Amino acid sequence: MLKEAVEELFVLHQRRVGGYLAQMVDDRSLAEDLLQDSFHDALRSRTQLSEVRNPEAWLYGIARNRALQALRRRRRFDRVLRRLRDRLAPTSEDDEVVAIRDLLTRHLRPEDRALVLLRYLHDFDANELAEMTGLTADAVRQRLSRARARLIAAQMEERNEGELA
Repeated sequence: MLKEAVEELFVLHQRRVGGYLAQMVDDRSLAEDLLQDSFHDALRSRTQLSEVRNPEAWLYGIARNRALQALRRRRRFDRVLRRLRDRLAPTSEDDEVVAIRDLLTRHLRPEDRALVLLRYLHDFDANELAEMTGLTADAVRQRLSRARARLIAAQMEERNEGELA
């Protein structure tokens, strides 16, 4: 019964909520994704619907939260790109930056490399990284720990090979 109520709410308000989301995020494709996510959230929270005085406002509230989350992620991502660009700008430390980037590229999967860069270069904590990636904070910490261990082992191995040569 509640599932049908959410589906009816979707049919009645899909266009208007989608338009609202497109206005909020200024990206039609992202707005479509957020619309689907909003209705998914509404479906998951359908037990609340019987207590809601205005179902349309409830639905818009869910969409609003999704849009704000997306805008926060976008701002964080933009800040990360700016910091990375600034850090990788040509300096006297270029050789060291290239060596570190090479080490990360050779020994870490792209997902783990992204976590390492975001954590140690951009100072995001495990909770923020969990929000960005959809992992739990514990899973982020575990992946970072394993990535550090791989990097330490790789660095030790390279030192040993250098000493033998």
